[in-house]
Amino acid sequence: MYGKSTFFNYIIGQKLSIVEDKPGVTRDRVYADAEWRGREFTLIDTAGIEPKTEDKILSSMREQVEIAIDLADVIVFLTDIKQGITEPDKDVALLLRKTKKPVILVCNKADKFGKENNDIYEFYNLGIGEPLAVSAANASRNRRRFRRNI
Repeated sequence: MYGKSTFFNYIIGQKLSIVEDKPGVTRDRVYADAEWRGREFTLIDTAGIEPKTEDKILSSMREQVEIAIDLADVIVFLTDIKQGITEPDKDVALLLRKTKKPVILVCNKADKFGKENNDIYEFYNLGIGEPLAVSAANASRNRRRFRRNI
């Protein structure tokens, strides 16, 4: 499974965040300076959000994400195009809309990069803008096209 940390590592150009084949490895915030298309910025990798959990560890992870959201000027919301919209995706989209901050909706795992992917259209239903299809795992093979599209 490749997700937020894979995407984060690709954007910053190094392997800073831990990437595992299971979700939930990132528990706090990981910061890195990056440059993308001539702009310099600080990118923050966070855990995923489970908005309606009572689990103490997941609640603590959510607090770390909320701190990152408060600090952010722009938020990148990474979803899984293969999985489609989930209930937690809907909850997170609602939370992000309430922040009034710009949100970039990224649909990861679009493994046939550059090809039409009709699965992306359902993500318009989240109401946070135009979804961008990417494949973080395959990005290095498509580096030039990937950088142009994001």
